[in-house]
Amino acid sequence: MLYPLSYEGVPIQYKAPRTSGRHSPPKPSVSTDSRPTLIPRPSPVSSAVPTRVHRLRTPRTRRQNRSYNVRMSIYIDPPTWPAHGTVFSHLISDVSLAELHEFAAAAGISERAFDRDHYDVPAHLYEDLVRAGAKELSGAQLTRTLIASGLRIPLKERPEKIRPRLLRAWEAAFTPRFNTLRLKHVEAPAELRAQLTAQVAELGESLLQAWEQPHRAYHHSGHLSQMLTDLDRLYAHHSQAGSTPLALILAAWFHDAVYEGAPGEDERRSEQLASASLEPLVTVGLLTDQELQMVSLLVRATATHKLPESADLPAGYEPADIQLFLDADMAILAADSARYRRYLRGVRSEYSHFDDEAFRTGRTTFLRSILGRERIFLSEEGLQPWEKPAQANLRAELNEWAQDPQGLLQALAS
Repeated sequence: MLYPLSYEGVPIQYKAPRTSGRHSPPKPSVSTDSRPTLIPRPSPVSSAVPTRVHRLRTPRTRRQNRSYNVRMSIYIDPPTWPAHGTVFSHLISDVSLAELHEFAAAAGISERAFDRDHYDVPAHLYEDLVRAGAKELSGAQLTRTLIASGLRIPLKERPEKIRPRLLRAWEAAFTPRFNTLRLKHVEAPAELRAQLTAQVAELGESLLQAWEQPHRAYHHSGHLSQMLTDLDRLYAHHSQAGSTPLALILAAWFHDAVYEGAPGEDERRSEQLASASLEPLVTVGLLTDQELQMVSLLVRATATHKLPESADLPAGYEPADIQLFLDADMAILAADSARYRRYLRGVRSEYSHFDDEAFRTGRTTFLRSILGRERIFLSEEGLQPWEKPAQANLRAELNEWAQDPQGLLQALAS
C-alpha cells in the first residue's frame, strides 16, 4: 500500500506513542487436523495495532433523557419496518458516528441496536427520541441524508456480503489450474487433487481472516474486493483476453495481508508470507516460478508505487502489468465524495495512535506529494477515468485542511 501518512513509502516522522497491545486483533485460525499437508500453512499474522473502539456513555434514565442537550444533526424516520412483533425506526447522524453513539447512549439505546451506519429503534421510543432532538424525516429523505453525509455503508460493502464473494473469487482463480493440473507418478491422483484443493481453500480462508482483523478500518476486505474488481475493469480495456493474470490476483490478496501501519516492514512481511504460502504451489505445479516472482515484485512495489527496472520483470510480464496493479491499489483516490470520505475516516481510524496535529501534518504532506507528481495513475487505462476525479478529491481535502482543520478532524472522529 502507499501509506496515507508517508512520502514515497517513507513514513512521515510525527510519532505519537502507541497505546498498549491489549486490543490486538485475533490471529487467523489454523487447522490442527492430522492430514498430510502439501501446502505448509503460513504462520498466522499477528498484530499489536490497537483497535479503535467506540466507548459509549453509560445510558441515562428516561427522566435524565429529557434534559440533556444534543446537536441538531440526528434524524429519525417513522417506525414502519416490522420485526420481533413490533415496527422499527432508523436513527442516523449526518455529521459523525461518534455523535450518533453519544445520542443513542444518552437515550438508553443498546449498543446491539447499532447496524454499521444507523440504529434500529422500536416504535415505543420514537416520540421520546423526537422530543430529545431527533429530526423527523421520511424514509426516503433519511436515506438520502445518510448517503449525502458519507456515513452510509452500502449493502455490497458490508463484510457479510464481501466474505462469500471473495471466497468464491479465490476458488475461481485456481479452478483453471486444477482443471489442467497433471499429477505424475502419484498412486492416487484424485485423492491428492482433493486434498490440494482443500488446502488451497484453507489458505484463502486464512488470508481473508487477516484482512478482517478488527483494527483495519480501510485496508480491510472491502479494499481487497474493490481492488480485484478494479483490476478486472482495467484488464478488460487493456488486453483482448480481458482477464486479470493469476499473479496479479494473488498479489492483491497478499499485498496488505500484513498491515500494522509500519511502512516498508508491512510490505516485507507480506512478501515473506506470500513466498512461504505460494512456493509449495510452485512445487506441485499450480504456479510457475515466474508467477511467484511477479507476486513478490508487486507486493514490494506497493511500498513506493514506483515502477521497478524493466530488467527485474519476470519473463512473460511487461511494465503495464505493474502499472495496472498499482493503479487499482490507488483507485480509491478517484471515488465519489461519499466513498472518499469513508476512506478518509478509515485512514484516520487506522492512524488513531497519532494525535490530531501529527495526523494533519502527515496527511497534508502526503497529499502534496501525490499532487506534486506528473500524474497520479501510471497506466493509460487508469489515467482516463480516474486522474481528474482523484486530483479534485485531493485538492478538495487539502483545502479543507487549510480552511477548517478542526472541523475536518471532528468529522473524521467517527
